[in-house]
Amino acid sequence: MIHVLIVEDHEENRNLLKMLLQANGYRVTAAGDGLEALAAARRDRPDAVVSDVLMPKMDGFALCRAWMQDTALRPIPFIFYSATYVRPDDEQFAMALGAVRYLIKPVEAQVFLRELRAMLQQWTGRAAPGPAAPLDDAASHVLHESALARKLEDKMAQLEAANHRLAQSEARFRSLTEMSSDLYWESDAEHRLTRRASAGEKSSTASVFARTAQIGERRWDIAYLSPDAAGWAAHQAVLDAHQPFREFEFSRLGADGTEKFISISGDPVFDASGAFTGYRGVGTNITKRKRAENALRESEAELRAMFDGVVDGILVADAESREFLTGNPEICRMLGYPLEEIVYMGIPDIHRKQDLPRAMEQFEKMLHGEIQLAADIPVMRRDGSVFYADIKAARIRFDGRDAMLGIYRDITERKQAERALVESEQRFRSLVEQSLVGIFTIDGERVVYTNPRAEEILGYEPGGLAGASVTALIANEDQPAVEREIRRLLTGEAPIAKLEFRARRKDGSEVTIGAQGMRTRVDDRPVIVGVLQDISEKKRAEEQIQRYVAQLENAFMSTVRVVTTLAELRDPYTAGHQRRVAEIALAIGAEFGFDARRQEGLRVAGYLHDIGKLSIPSEILSKPGKLSPIEFKMVQGHAQASYDVLKEVEFPWPVAEVALQHHERMDGSGYPQGLKGEAILLEARIVAVANAIDALCSHRPYRAGLGIEAVLTEIERDRGSLYDAEVVDACLRLFRDRRYRLPQ
Repeated sequence: MIHVLIVEDHEENRNLLKMLLQANGYRVTAAGDGLEALAAARRDRPDAVVSDVLMPKMDGFALCRAWMQDTALRPIPFIFYSATYVRPDDEQFAMALGAVRYLIKPVEAQVFLRELRAMLQQWTGRAAPGPAAPLDDAASHVLHESALARKLEDKMAQLEAANHRLAQSEARFRSLTEMSSDLYWESDAEHRLTRRASAGEKSSTASVFARTAQIGERRWDIAYLSPDAAGWAAHQAVLDAHQPFREFEFSRLGADGTEKFISISGDPVFDASGAFTGYRGVGTNITKRKRAENALRESEAELRAMFDGVVDGILVADAESREFLTGNPEICRMLGYPLEEIVYMGIPDIHRKQDLPRAMEQFEKMLHGEIQLAADIPVMRRDGSVFYADIKAARIRFDGRDAMLGIYRDITERKQAERALVESEQRFRSLVEQSLVGIFTIDGERVVYTNPRAEEILGYEPGGLAGASVTALIANEDQPAVEREIRRLLTGEAPIAKLEFRARRKDGSEVTIGAQGMRTRVDDRPVIVGVLQDISEKKRAEEQIQRYVAQLENAFMSTVRVVTTLAELRDPYTAGHQRRVAEIALAIGAEFGFDARRQEGLRVAGYLHDIGKLSIPSEILSKPGKLSPIEFKMVQGHAQASYDVLKEVEFPWPVAEVALQHHERMDGSGYPQGLKGEAILLEARIVAVANAIDALCSHRPYRAGLGIEAVLTEIERDRGSLYDAEVVDACLRLFRDRRYRLPQ
């Protein structure tokens, strides 16, 4: 049976579509938003997905993008079915995201089923073409914001039109009321209906009800949908006081099963002696007006929900004066002003004066369609500080005037991270290029990179070795041995290679080289990274050679530390975490009696255990609030991601396995494999304790760090359940008996 996943936030529409598909032999799973749909699809993989666009939490466009980024879900055909996003641009954006159909509601049932069957036959009957390649973040952001801007513009236009229609309707209603009414009625002193007649040639307004008050009955003798008991009591109090009343509204189910509204007005009647004899008045069918008012309120609520729920700052300003008209809560947070103050500001007041000409030039280009996005625009907050934003702008109609819609995305953290990465890269390059040893990268056949020292050793000018044949640089007699070691590295047979060989310098002379290399991956292809040195005087300078070896080992650890630093730059709240975990683990290993070599393995594992966090978006790593289930699942995936990166490097220690297992727990409650007890490597059990100590002691955006005694108490409490008992005992001896202090 074909399995279809329906994603629709409107319960009635969702149920109708579900019943239609089930009645035609499909198995159906339903979800109310994009996040729920992703979870459902990963639990029970469907054959196709039919999704609305406008939904809370995650809309259809965001769901389609996440769907196409999931390698398991991407082959499943994605169909849009929307009544709100109906422009050709919306369909183009959907197809660019990877959708295979874009249907606009309403579609007749048979047409919808025919489209679904045709798509499924195309998809399963033969090798249908795959969806388009997922858009990159920048392109997706631009197109998604464009769709949002179009929808906001449409909604504002609809709201303005609805306001205009309502104003016209109210004017007509009042005019008609003044001239005539739909119903004339009379009641006696006990408020029982004594007469009811249509005004003029009109049919009785009361006839719209399936059941209405009859002659001899009071209005409240039968059930109405509105008002409630209190409303009727208040109306009866006015009648009992013999006071006139105007436009008293009540509603009841009509003959067609829908709610109908009537407004009545009445005046008391007195006889010649002044005695109260009853009421007489008129009534009007106001169902159309009430429905228009309800539709307007719903449209306003929908627009306000979209407006206030967007994570970017949104403002609306006059197109000519640039004065603010309105904005959402996020733009208020970005600027540091309450909304009532923003409306008195203009665009020049929030942009730095020296950058104003560029900002205004970018706005004008967007408004004229010359560019889609203004990037890196400086914006001044209330306190005088400046943040940078990517801005999307478009012309709209708002409140009867030409206006400009601006969508602001704060990119300050991204710019800071990019700047930090550049500075780190520059420091790393400076370290490499000033190294006293030669550093090289080869792909097995050609030289990819050499630092100045390597070029000096081989007698080449700067840049002269790039692209050179590796074989041509080696003396004939030593070529077989070197080629053998290169093959062993590239195939993974050997994790590290150390060898000596004679190399040909550019001038034809030979020099004895000592080299060490290891395999890694660059641009998803294996390469060898290594260091080399002139060891021609090796026989006469054994002591010097030992210093070179130490330099090689230090260079290796420097590389490990640099890689760790690059990873931690993406998450400033955990900067230094991997180094501290390495040092704590090293100290616990020493307390355990590990020899120097095994301790070194603990150090390297500690430095690299969280390298997989490079695969997690930085906004999730630094999120100050509680993570959603999907975000938490992504964070948990860093252990597997660390293993996938490190398993390609053949360390002399179980570094990759430690990274994979450092969140496993003795009672099996950990992840990702749920290992128990001795099935977890001892090194991983040590790193788990070291990791927990540093994490609990460190400050995070969502909590303050604990003191060391509180942390040790918590670790001791979980001894034997979450953490290895012997490791915990060694840790407690280290801190309490040997007065070990946390690394800074």
